[in-house]
Amino acid sequence: MHRILGVKQDFMVYLHMRLSFTHMSLWAATISVLALGCTRYDPYEGETFDCECGNLNWGGRELNLRMAEVEALDSVEFRYHIVADLRQEEAIAAREEPRDVVLTLTTELGGSSAFLSFLANDENFTIQQVNSPNSTTPWTMDGASVNVMVGADAHTMTINDLSARQGNTVLPVTGTLTFDLVD
Repeated sequence: MHRILGVKQDFMVYLHMRLSFTHMSLWAATISVLALGCTRYDPYEGETFDCECGNLNWGGRELNLRMAEVEALDSVEFRYHIVADLRQEEAIAAREEPRDVVLTLTTELGGSSAFLSFLANDENFTIQQVNSPNSTTPWTMDGASVNVMVGADAHTMTINDLSARQGNTVLPVTGTLTFDLVD
């Protein structure tokens, strides 16, 4: 009986040592994975995406550009899309949802450059604000003058003078944008 207890005790000691070794191995592997697989990121400071496709000055503020894209409707007619973030710096820091403004210009181009002039509410040049939860008054365009230079790889648009209106507020808008044609 003593030998049976001894075998049982030996087995229990062996089992305890084996389990302890297994636990220690798992613990060491976990620590190694955590130490090697740990990545440190800079703190998130809000979304400030900028497509680096030019600049847009909106009533004295430089806006972050999200997109500048040109679409060839046919061999001479083009549609330009410009998307910029209207949020103030405080709203960006507070991680509020973007409040994008979209400018869309559709025109015919007959050469390597064009000077374009638009009157108020011209259907070929529109302004729309997206994600504006508290705004019920839409933006409109009161007039604009624009230069477009056409190159082999890009179109460059200079907004010389644009009047953007929202209710009784009229803001001057200027900027230079590059529309890359190479994907």
